[in-house]
Amino acid sequence: MKKVGLENNSVNFRMRQVFQMQLDRLVERNYNVLVSHFGTFSQDMVGSISQGVEDLMISIGDRRMVIKRMFSILIEGLQNIRIHGELDDHKRQMGYLLIGSSNDTYCLCLANIIPVEDEERIMSFIDKINRYSEEELKSTYLSVLSRDFLSIKGGAGLGFITTRMKSGRPLGAHFFELSDEKRLFVLEVKLGR
Repeated sequence: MKKVGLENNSVNFRMRQVFQMQLDRLVERNYNVLVSHFGTFSQDMVGSISQGVEDLMISIGDRRMVIKRMFSILIEGLQNIRIHGELDDHKRQMGYLLIGSSNDTYCLCLANIIPVEDEERIMSFIDKINRYSEEELKSTYLSVLSRDFLSIKGGAGLGFITTRMKSGRPLGAHFFELSDEKRLFVLEVKLGR
C-alpha cells in the first residue's frame, strides 16, 4: 500500500495527475491500453463499458472463463465507484478506469474519491483479504452473506472479496492525497489471461 501526496491544487487537477501517471505507468510496463475513462460513471455507462470490454475480449479470442471473471471484476469495480464515490469540488462523483493488456495479463485500475477517514479501514481490509487463502476467502464471503452483514450503501467488503476471488491474485490499493478531507483510492487488479 502506498500513500502519496501531491502539490496543492484542486481535487480534479490532482485526480487527473494521478490518472495520467497511472496511464503512463501501464504503457511503461508494456501494457496495451484498451480502455481509458476519466469522469463520471452513469449506470448506462457502466453497462456500456462492461459490454464493450466483453465484446472486445471475445473478438481477441480470450477464454470464456477469463471473460466471465473480467466482467464480474469490472461490474464490481464500477459499481463501487458509483455507490461509494465521494463528490469532487464541483459536486460530481468522479472516478476513472484504465484497462491494459499484455500477452498474459490484464491490469485494471479503478479509482474514486473517498473521505480521509475511510483510508485506514479500506487499507486494512484489503491487506487482510490479500493474506487469505482461497478457502479463507470463500469462507469469509459465505460468512458475510449468511450474517446479512451489509452496510447502508451495500456491502461489508463483498466487492473486494469477490474481486480478489475472481482475479486469483492480491489486490493493489493506493491512496493519493486530494485535500485534507479527501483521498483518491485506486484499486489495481490483475487478471491472468
